[in-house]
Amino acid sequence: MSKNLIVLTADRQQEVTIKTLLEKRYHSLGIRQITFDIFRHPRKDPGIFHEAADFLAAYQPPQYERALVILDHAWDGAPADPGLMQQQLKGTLARWWDEEKFEVVVIVPDLEIWVWAQSSHVADILRMPWADIHAMAEEKGYWPEGESKPAYPKRLLEDILAQQMRPRSSAIFQELARQVGLRSCIDPAFTHMQRVLAHWFPAY
Repeated sequence: MSKNLIVLTADRQQEVTIKTLLEKRYHSLGIRQITFDIFRHPRKDPGIFHEAADFLAAYQPPQYERALVILDHAWDGAPADPGLMQQQLKGTLARWWDEEKFEVVVIVPDLEIWVWAQSSHVADILRMPWADIHAMAEEKGYWPEGESKPAYPKRLLEDILAQQMRPRSSAIFQELARQVGLRSCIDPAFTHMQRVLAHWFPAY
């Protein structure tokens, strides 16, 4: 039986985040409930960039109606321009898939940028008040003054977890995806993904 969507991700954190959004937050995404599968590429972001087309060639319609490819921009050897990365990857995918049936989402710099929505839930899940988060980020130079997002989102998250002696866990991303209001996330990659999904699978 065919499914609505196949998603190719680069790591466990991306997988859990997208799975939670599609299963638990589809109303907030502005889409109907859909059938989907999520796969992780064994070679992470570089593997997706260089091999996504070959990976997804075996999952074309009618097996899956649409394909969503998600990767970070920040990895060794990545094109300097995230827009160029997206276009190059879409060019290779178009060898197998109709261009109307797939989309590529490049997260700049990485998934951790989605963590930093201005929500009380973020502070609760990270077990640190916003004032302390901003103080740490300012001290370490992770969050430029006046910016809505940190310049180094991954380092900031890792330092907070290290201070609390908490492991980096996909459960943190799952809780954030479950609880944080989606309107709080103004990251361009997230809003692009949301628009694409709403176009493909509009709510009834």
